[in-house]
Amino acid sequence: MKIIYSLFIMIIIFCQSICIARNLDTLDNGNLIRVDGAQGYGVYAVRSSVDVELYNPPNYRISINTIIINDSTGQRGDIHNYTFSYNWDKKTVAYLSHQKNEWVNWDINHEYSHAEGDPMIPHLAEVAFVSAYKIKFYGNMSTNTYGYWHRVISDKFYQYLGI
Repeated sequence: MKIIYSLFIMIIIFCQSICIARNLDTLDNGNLIRVDGAQGYGVYAVRSSVDVELYNPPNYRISINTIIINDSTGQRGDIHNYTFSYNWDKKTVAYLSHQKNEWVNWDINHEYSHAEGDPMIPHLAEVAFVSAYKIKFYGNMSTNTYGYWHRVISDKFYQYLGI
């Protein structure tokens, strides 16, 4: 009987840990979408902060804020603003680099590290575009990074965006 009881408790704890981890992907009823994280902190896109600065198809410019949140305490920290320039026909994205004070083209086929550029850029840019227009920018587009082909944005991430 003790074995069954212990097994039951372990299953409950496992299910709770899955629920807690899942809740870290979106917060505030889907207004905050996790786009990056490391060392116990998550970077979340703030969907309600989206500002369309240019609507001139096939060119678009959208800005969005991010907020850093401590994964274990929920304490909220720094807010940063990112601005993206999109070209729908070429499926390209550039972002305004605050460090370089210039536009930087994002190469989806390059393996970015945190040291050389924010690897969250495609996800953050997609949150901004989907939040502004309710359509996917990258959609089923694939990339070859880390030695294999995969989608730029996964179906799971689009589910977090409700699309």
